[in-house]
Amino acid sequence: MSHPNRTFVIAYILLVGLPILGLIGVLKSGRKLVAPISVDGQWKLQFDQARLAALPCGKALAESTDAALAISQSGQNFTLSLANGPRSSGAGQLDDETLKASIAPAPEWAGQADCGANRELTLVASVDPRANPRSLAGRLSVANCPTCDSIDFHAVKETPPARRVAH
Repeated sequence: MSHPNRTFVIAYILLVGLPILGLIGVLKSGRKLVAPISVDGQWKLQFDQARLAALPCGKALAESTDAALAISQSGQNFTLSLANGPRSSGAGQLDDETLKASIAPAPEWAGQADCGANRELTLVASVDPRANPRSLAGRLSVANCPTCDSIDFHAVKETPPARRVAH
């Protein structure tokens, strides 16, 4: 084999063969990956308003008759905000079907008795991926308050309105 042909074969193996082998390795290892369930979207919250109002930082949220939670998800991590009522936001993580998050108190909450910047609401819920629409069931509690009770809540994912398609 002549020198230019040998150089071409070596270059071809390095520039084409090795990337193909690398791609095959990535595809084989990626077969085991499983995407987390989706919790992205708008969730309608349901809870005992009287029990929530008794919690530190809970009165403003309990006064909202149509409390909704907006979740924006990226992989296992997500951010959430209260869409209606006092503007508040937080972040959390999804572990299989368990959702855990902390919600920082809104400025409206800070003025309430026994409420301050260190009183985050902690949300722990189970996602039911088989329900249609998807639902959450869990507990809402106040961080740094050992004497405070937890409140059970339920949330249902709101389905966006159907988009009209122009013909």
